[in-house]
Amino acid sequence: MAMLALTDGLSAQCDSSDFALLCNDGDMVNDAVFSCGFSCFLASDITVCFDGCIANAVPQMSAGCVSCFAAQSTCVSDNCFLTCAFGSEADCAACVAGNCQADFENCAGIVDLDGDGESTVCDCDDSNADVYPGAPGTAAGLDNNCDGALSAEELGCPLDLNGDALITVSDVLVLLSEFGCLSECSADIDGDGLVTVSDILALLGGFGTDC
Repeated sequence: MAMLALTDGLSAQCDSSDFALLCNDGDMVNDAVFSCGFSCFLASDITVCFDGCIANAVPQMSAGCVSCFAAQSTCVSDNCFLTCAFGSEADCAACVAGNCQADFENCAGIVDLDGDGESTVCDCDDSNADVYPGAPGTAAGLDNNCDGALSAEELGCPLDLNGDALITVSDVLVLLSEFGCLSECSADIDGDGLVTVSDILALLGGFGTDC
């Protein structure tokens, strides 16, 4: 079942820890919800069954977020069970999207307020369109790519290879550890795609300074 899309998110029953769980372990959550769908299909109270099943399968999820998944699962059971059980994955996804997705996202609070293409599930700052997973650095001191660390590109200090805002021996050691790199080089200071003597000279030119 697809979980991520753009809505106005009016209820927001899922919190930041739920979003981190969905971002990092979304497949696990989907598998648990899918399994509960079959387990609870013939239950006398499907929603209560879903609620308990999902809470047991994903105990780290908040009760409010579990209730959103339970409501979505009930909706899928009511509207899409045969399609999802016997149809193609694409047909199942289309049925869920057409019948249940918007209400689920409003319940969970899944939105894209800054319009950068990433919802609150994985966007660590949904108020800034320059911040989302995989975003390039803007040299503004922001964690643009949501990896929890500030790179030289994000700090605006290409000589600071270890992110401590100083140009010291530790940066030289980082560069030397990549010396001779030919592709995807994080210590490529001069931007030629390689780590060579020219990068060492550039680093030594700023040695002892701060950012």
